Amino acid sequence: MNTKKDNQENALPDKEGFKRELLDGYFMFRKPMPESGFFQENKTTLEIRDDLQPMYAVSDDEIIDYMTEQGYGMISRNDGSVAWAIWRQAQMCE
Repeated sequence: MNTKKDNQENALPDKEGFKRELLDGYFMFRKPMPESGFFQENKTTLEIRDDLQPMYAVSDDEIIDYMTEQGYGMISRNDGSVAWAIWRQAQMCE
Protein backbone atom coordinates (compact mmCIF):
# COMPACT_ATOMS: atom_id res chain seq x y z
CA MET A 1 0.00 0.00 0.00
CA ASN A 2 1.30 3.45 -0.96
CA THR A 3 1.09 5.69 2.09
CA LYS A 4 1.58 9.42 2.49
CA LYS A 5 4.91 8.72 4.21
CA ASP A 6 6.08 6.64 1.22
CA ASN A 7 5.18 9.50 -1.13
CA GLN A 8 7.06 11.98 1.02
CA GLU A 9 10.16 9.78 1.11
CA ASN A 10 10.05 9.32 -2.67
CA ALA A 11 9.72 13.09 -3.12
CA LEU A 12 12.85 13.86 -1.10
CA PRO A 13 15.74 15.06 -3.25
CA ASP A 14 18.80 12.87 -3.65
CA LYS A 15 21.07 14.95 -1.41
CA GLU A 16 24.25 13.11 -2.35
CA GLY A 17 23.42 13.48 -6.03
CA PHE A 18 22.68 17.17 -5.55
CA LYS A 19 25.99 17.74 -3.74
CA ARG A 20 27.80 16.05 -6.62
CA GLU A 21 25.94 18.20 -9.18
CA LEU A 22 26.77 21.30 -7.16
CA LEU A 23 30.47 20.45 -7.02
CA ASP A 24 30.52 19.51 -10.72
CA GLY A 25 28.86 22.84 -11.55
CA TYR A 26 31.27 24.81 -9.39
CA PHE A 27 34.28 23.16 -11.02
CA MET A 28 32.89 23.22 -14.56
CA PHE A 29 35.29 26.00 -15.56
CA ARG A 30 38.11 24.97 -13.22
CA LYS A 31 40.85 22.38 -13.78
CA PRO A 32 43.51 20.71 -11.62
CA MET A 33 46.29 21.45 -14.13
CA PRO A 34 47.18 24.61 -16.10
CA GLU A 35 45.77 24.89 -19.60
CA SER A 36 45.83 27.62 -22.22
CA GLY A 37 43.29 30.31 -21.37
CA PHE A 38 43.23 29.44 -17.64
CA PHE A 39 44.58 31.47 -14.69
CA GLN A 40 45.60 30.28 -11.25
CA GLU A 41 42.89 30.60 -8.59
CA ASN A 42 44.09 28.73 -5.51
CA LYS A 43 41.50 28.22 -2.78
CA THR A 44 41.32 26.52 0.59
CA THR A 45 38.64 24.01 1.47
CA LEU A 46 37.04 26.71 3.64
CA GLU A 47 36.94 29.17 0.72
CA ILE A 48 35.30 26.57 -1.52
CA ARG A 49 32.79 25.70 1.21
CA ASP A 50 31.95 29.40 1.65
CA ASP A 51 31.39 29.75 -2.12
CA LEU A 52 28.99 26.77 -2.11
CA GLN A 53 27.19 27.66 1.14
CA PRO A 54 24.46 29.84 -0.43
CA MET A 55 23.30 26.80 -2.43
CA TYR A 56 23.85 23.94 0.02
CA ALA A 57 26.03 23.00 2.97
CA VAL A 58 28.79 20.73 1.70
CA SER A 59 31.15 19.38 4.35
CA ASP A 60 34.92 19.73 4.32
CA ASP A 61 35.26 15.95 3.96
CA GLU A 62 32.98 15.95 0.90
CA ILE A 63 34.99 18.75 -0.71
CA ILE A 64 38.29 17.01 0.07
CA ASP A 65 37.01 13.70 -1.32
CA TYR A 66 35.85 15.44 -4.50
CA MET A 67 39.10 17.37 -4.95
CA THR A 68 41.30 14.31 -4.54
CA GLU A 69 39.03 12.21 -6.76
CA GLN A 70 39.27 14.85 -9.51
CA GLY A 71 43.07 15.03 -9.29
CA TYR A 72 43.51 18.42 -7.60
CA GLY A 73 46.74 18.88 -5.67
CA MET A 74 47.89 21.38 -3.10
CA ILE A 75 50.16 24.38 -3.36
CA SER A 76 52.01 26.37 -0.71
CA ARG A 77 51.08 30.02 -0.48
CA ASN A 78 53.58 32.81 0.18
CA ASP A 79 52.47 32.97 3.83
CA GLY A 80 53.24 29.26 4.31
CA SER A 81 49.62 28.10 4.31
CA VAL A 82 48.35 25.55 1.80
CA ALA A 83 45.51 25.72 -0.69
CA TRP A 84 44.15 23.65 -3.54
CA ALA A 85 45.93 24.31 -6.85
CA ILE A 86 43.06 25.37 -9.11
CA TRP A 87 43.16 26.75 -12.64
CA ARG A 88 40.10 28.71 -13.76
CA GLN A 89 39.01 29.45 -17.30
CA ALA A 90 39.60 33.12 -18.06
CA GLN A 91 36.46 33.60 -20.16
CA MET A 92 33.57 31.48 -18.96
CA CYS A 93 30.50 30.66 -21.00
CA GLU A 94 27.41 32.55 -19.89
